[in-house]
Amino acid sequence: MPTQWVHQLRDCPDAEDVEALAEEEGRPRQILARQRPGDDGGLIDGYVLQRIDAQSHTAVYTWVLAGDPGQMTEYLLDLLAKVCPVERAR
Repeated sequence: MPTQWVHQLRDCPDAEDVEALAEEEGRPRQILARQRPGDDGGLIDGYVLQRIDAQSHTAVYTWVLAGDPGQMTEYLLDLLAKVCPVERAR
């Protein structure tokens, strides 16, 4: 059953920190990609999970890189493979 989580997206250059509601089954994802607000050029910001507060259902993510969707997908998948090499993909 999905649980509502607050995702805190932090440390993106030239942007304020953001809080967004998300429904997740189980734990929040290790990586997130999000289209940069106000950018019609298709830039994607990539974030990695820093910590989880299970009591308040809050997941804190830190910005790592921005780029076009193809570049970001490849980078985040490589990063995920390094961070969670023994976990199964969802």
